[in-house]
Order: sequence, then structure tokens, then C-alpha cells
Amino acid sequence: MLPRKRSMLFTLTILACVKYSEEYSSGAPSIACIDQTPRHETIQPQSSTPPYLIQTSAAQVRQGDILNVTVGSPSGAPLPIGGFIMQARQIQNPDIIVGKFVGLPDSSLVHMTTCTSPNDTVTHSSPEDKPAMTFQWLAPADFLGGIEFKATVAQSYATFWLNVESPLVEVVTPDTMISPPPPAVPSRTATTAAPPVILESKPKMEAAALDIIYQGCADTKLCFGVPQNCIARGDCKAIVAVFVAGDKYTFELQAPGNPRYVATGLSMDNKMGDDSAMECVRNDNGGVNLFTSWTYPKIEPYVSRSDSPQDIVQLLESSIIDGKLYCKFSRNTVSMVKGQTFDLANNMYNLMVVAGSSMKDASRVGFHDVAYEATGAAQALAAVGTAAGGSKLLLKLHGCCMLLAWLGTASLGLLLARYFRQTWVGKQLGGKDIWFAYHRIFMVSTLVLTVIGFILILIEVGGWSTTGSNPHAITGLVTIILCFLQPIGAYFRPHPGTEYRPIFNWLHWGAGNAAHILGILTVFFAVYLQKAELPSWTVFILAAFVAFHVIMHLVLSLTVCVSDGRISNGRINAFPMKDMLGHARQATQVDRTTDAPFSSFRRLLLGVYAPIILLFCIAMICLVALAPIAETYDTILGS
Repeated sequence: MLPRKRSMLFTLTILACVKYSEEYSSGAPSIACIDQTPRHETIQPQSSTPPYLIQTSAAQVRQGDILNVTVGSPSGAPLPIGGFIMQARQIQNPDIIVGKFVGLPDSSLVHMTTCTSPNDTVTHSSPEDKPAMTFQWLAPADFLGGIEFKATVAQSYATFWLNVESPLVEVVTPDTMISPPPPAVPSRTATTAAPPVILESKPKMEAAALDIIYQGCADTKLCFGVPQNCIARGDCKAIVAVFVAGDKYTFELQAPGNPRYVATGLSMDNKMGDDSAMECVRNDNGGVNLFTSWTYPKIEPYVSRSDSPQDIVQLLESSIIDGKLYCKFSRNTVSMVKGQTFDLANNMYNLMVVAGSSMKDASRVGFHDVAYEATGAAQALAAVGTAAGGSKLLLKLHGCCMLLAWLGTASLGLLLARYFRQTWVGKQLGGKDIWFAYHRIFMVSTLVLTVIGFILILIEVGGWSTTGSNPHAITGLVTIILCFLQPIGAYFRPHPGTEYRPIFNWLHWGAGNAAHILGILTVFFAVYLQKAELPSWTVFILAAFVAFHVIMHLVLSLTVCVSDGRISNGRINAFPMKDMLGHARQATQVDRTTDAPFSSFRRLLLGVYAPIILLFCIAMICLVALAPIAETYDTILGS
């Protein structure tokens, strides 16, 4: 009797195990309804880009109408589907399942099930391989807004992908005029067989527009990206989106190009400092961590996590796919940070979005060298649409003033002083020799433009500010100091022929040339500033300017040597900068009563040099004024 009982108990145990196993092979378990995660013991989902797509027959569907939804692999890679679970989810509240399925391609392979309402979910009925399949989904009569179809698709027991998502679909009222849908994709039914449906992959330029973070920016959530107008193109260097469902505030952040972090901040102004920030940081294990921090205005530690509570945010979703760092998280509607109350429902904030390629240390993000921008005005986070960035007028005017000063007026002023002292002899302007009068006009213009540009950037950034590892600010400050010293030194210059005149000549010459070289170098550094938003090929225009400037100096130097009779048998036999020594130490005197030889040729070279320098200035000023429009050309050239 006892062995018989043992045999029956063993049989029941085996049957129970078979039933438990069959539940998983014949469809997703009920516990997967919300997060769509298979309970495959300790097996983790794939982190690569899913080889499956979800495609809908239209971008809009009326309440009560049917929409065709196809799940499968892209054209050229027809991978079979082992198992799956798919639902329609609200955009504003992704936890809510909407609508129901009313048509199946093959009841022997798939079936409808209930998670929160009847037939709101479809899943597999058999573990055998399945081709692409088309389902019919009925839009609910009591819902308006954006939805997306979301699925988990398994190729095999150990290989599956989470968060396979469709493009945004908008549920509209029955009287809404919508464009005709594309031809319906053939589906498989229980009685009619059809060839497998192969989904076409999207063109490269459309792929970014299909990113989930861009969907709904026009009508269901608030979006802000860098650079301006990038949201419409779907190519932001960094973007933040906020959508509200009831009293729940959900944030999304994304930045392409393998950044180390992307972050957003809530600020009472559009300047960095005294802000509550939220950071999505790529960790060393290939995952994403969410932190909050507090920023400080231009003082150490600049950003601190220890001064901000970490439990006011909850990470909902994150991924790193094709170099795009993405995370979705919610934040408490009311929170206290650094003694300040942040009430998302009742207060308005300037949104900031930043991204960087490095960390300062394990607990602090590095400089935002990838992207930085703040909204121009405070925003209600429950608003929908695309927020505008702050005005960059002062920043652009700063750049234009500095370009005109150091590429234009300074270059012309130095050229006149060095090569045209004995040109236009006997002619004066304002009681001064022509060369000196124009030299002074150009150098005073350089000083005035530099002072204006310096004041504009101080107003823009609210004081002194460094630019991370870029030395633009430091070289610019040294240039400004040298520029200030030049007119002061010129005011106290000794008279020609006196003992200290050669010292003044060398100091004035050295400081002027150093300022000019540093000024041009500072312009080069500005190209790599994130705020400048200049295309990378700007450096080639600057390099062409430098090459042209150096060639003209070489030609004019040779002309001076020839005119002074310093070349004999192919060798220079006199010091070409003897004027620097002062008249008292000159070994020979040249005739100062008439123009030097080859003066006409020098004036011709000046007539060539001046307009070409002006063209370089105009080209650079246009790039600064139009930035980041020029970035569109980068995309076109690179495509």
C-alpha cells in the first residue's frame, strides 16, 4: 500500500511540474502583465538593439475604430519569434493598458488574455517559431491621447528583448479628419494562410524622429532640447521631456554619442547654480544610475549629491542603445532640497538640460562639454509643447566683436605699423602720418571692440566663468590685459632717439604681436566651445585666414628687405628690423623724405589684403550669427 501511495504522489508531482512548465511555453504568465518581464530564472534580457519592430497601419485612429498592429523583424533579417507579450500603453502613463484586441492571425499560435481588462493583451500559445504577425486592436471609446504598442519579444528561452515599441499612435474623436492609412498589411487567420510579413526598416533620417522621447512633444508632454530646433529634426545632443498624469510627474532624458551622463535641472533662473538637478549616469558595468544633486554658482564643489535627498526620484526605465543614453524616472510632486521647497504642480521652473563626457570623481559629474542649455523663461511642467531656449544675442554679439577686432582691425593695424612707415610720405591725416593715423584708428577700434565684447560676455555668464578644460577664457583674459596695456604704454612712450626708445619699441612690438597671436588662438578655442555651436569645419576657415596672413607678411617682409637694399647675392646683409633700435643706433640712414622703393607694390598688396581679411571676418561673423543653423549642413554633408 505504501509503495502505491508513493507512486501516486510522484505522478502528481510530475504532472504539476509539466503544467507549470506548459504555462510558460504557452504564453506569458500573469505576473508579466505590468512589466512584461519573463520569469526565466536568472536569465537577463538582451542589452543590444532589438532585432524586432512593431508597426501600425496608421499614426491616428478614431475612437471605436480598428487598427492593424504588426510585430516582426526588419527586412533583410527575418528572425522567427519564439514568444512575446504585447499591449497598448498610454504615453502619459505607461503603466496603464488601453483598448483591446479583436482579431488574431492564428489562434493555434497566439491568443488574447486579460491583464486589467478583457483581451487587452496578446501573447503566444505555442513555443514553436512564428513569423511576423498582424493583430487587430480596437481603440476605446472613452480615451483620447497618445498610445504606443509595447512588447517583450523572445527569440528563444534564453534570448529576449524588453521594450520593443511602436511609433506614437494618437486616438482621436470620431469626427476627426485623418489622412488615409497606408495599405493594410496582410494577416494570417485561422482559415486563410498568407506569406510571412516582413517589416521594412526605417531610413536613417527617420530613425531619430521615431525615438520615444520625441513622440508627443507637440501635444502630450513638455520637451526641451539642445541645440534649438533639434526636436523637430529628432537629432538633439541632449533632450529632457516631462509628462504629467494626475499628480505623477515623469521625466525622460536622452543624449546620443556615448556620453557619461545626461542631466536636467529645475532652476529659478536660466543660470547654473542653486538648482535641483537629476542625473542619469552611465556606470562601469554598462548600466545607468539615477542621482539627484545640488548645484553651486561658480564655486566648489559646483555640484554635490550629498546635499540632495536621493529618495525624491524613482528610476522607471533606462537603456544604452547605439550610444544613446536614455532614462525615464518619476519625481515626487513636492520635495525639499537644500532648504528650498520644489512644488512641481504649483510652481514654474526654468528647465536645464546638460550632458558631459566625463566625471570629476565617483560622486560628481564633470563639465558639461557635450550640451548645455536652459529655457528662456520659467515653465509650468504640466504644459505641453516645445520650450524655447534663452536668448543668445549677447553671446553672439560677443563673438562678432572679438572676431572683427582680432581678425580684422588688429591684423590691419599691425600690418600698417610694420610695413608702411615710409609710404604716403608727406601726406597726413589729423596732423599725423597716414600710416600712423590709420594704425591708431585700427588699434583703438580693436580696443573698443574688445572692451565691448568683454562686457557683453560678463553680462551673459554673470561674472567670470571657466569653460572646463577649454582654455578659451584664460587666453582671452590674457589677450584683453595685453590689449589694455598697449595704449597705456603708447601714451608714455619715449621720444625717438632717446635712450629708452628701443626698449619701448621692443616691448610695444612684442606685446602687440603676442596679443594678436593669443587673440587668434582664442578664436580657435572658441570653435570647440559647446555654447558656440559652431560646425567643426570652422577651424579650416580660420586656418586659411592664418595661412593667408602669414604669406602676406612674408611677401611684405621680402619687399622691405629689397627696398632697403638688404639683399645681396641672395643673402640678407642688414638687420631687417633696425627701426626697433631707435635712430641713435642706426648704422645707416635711409631717405625719409620720399616713399620707399616698391611702395606702389606694397599699396597693391594692401589693396588685396584688406578686402580678403574683410571677407574672412564676414564669413566667421555669419557662422556665429547663424549658429546652430550651420549644424544642419554638417548633417547633410555627413549623410
